[in-house]
Amino acid sequence: MILLLALALGLTSLTVMIHALSTAWIVLPLAGIWGQKQKATSLMPVLPLIRLMSGLLLLHLLEVGIWAGAFLLCGILPDFETSFYFSLTSYTTVGYGDVLLPVNWRLIGPIEAAVGVLMLGWSTGFIVAAVQRTLNSRVVSAKHD
Repeated sequence: MILLLALALGLTSLTVMIHALSTAWIVLPLAGIWGQKQKATSLMPVLPLIRLMSGLLLLHLLEVGIWAGAFLLCGILPDFETSFYFSLTSYTTVGYGDVLLPVNWRLIGPIEAAVGVLMLGWSTGFIVAAVQRTLNSRVVSAKHD
């Protein structure tokens, strides 16, 4: 059980680090929401939000892939596709239950689910902030026109 918890803590730390660095240095700059000015009549704010959502989705899929890779490397699941599927259903808390971990590894699934909830919540915070910033800039722009 100590090995399992150490693996889970390592994967959690890696997931948080990747999420923090990728969000700050890749996803948000590519989305282009911060530092841009839009006219109140423009529909262009939709494009940065699409880029933000797409970037965050790809980031989550990368994180799921890291957990899946660990499952495969530890010999917990038979192949990458099964590992990725299990990881995705755990990370998103869908949990179909059609793929199960061996009994001695079963605690890692709920731990990944807890991490997934936190990471998805973190991303939701960025989305809310981006929408709020976009709407605020449009209101300010409309007042000045």
